[in-house]
Amino acid sequence: MADTTGPLADARSLLFVPGNRPERFDKAAHSGADAVVLDLEDAVAPADKAVERADIEAAWSGLQGASLPLVIRINTVDQPLGADDLQWLATLSRPSAVMMPKVESVAALARV
Repeated sequence: MADTTGPLADARSLLFVPGNRPERFDKAAHSGADAVVLDLEDAVAPADKAVERADIEAAWSGLQGASLPLVIRINTVDQPLGADDLQWLATLSRPSAVMMPKVESVAALARV
């Protein structure tokens, strides 16, 4: 069940950062935004998807020290890139939330 209280529920500003731009992660975390969304989906070319996951993973523990919600926006789970994102998320310390694009079914939500 989703938490309906707390920093993410109260967030007014979400700052999206492309997952393949690790030089922007720390700046985003200290920008004053209410939450940071690390984007694996639209912001990154398909050829860069594996590299971006590694970039996020390398920065993850440092970002968690910023004391704000960290959201991971994944690719559509009905496609191979989304399935790869789900496997990768299972190895990552729990994000505040997972954002899904283009959800077309309850089954897709259940997979996440």
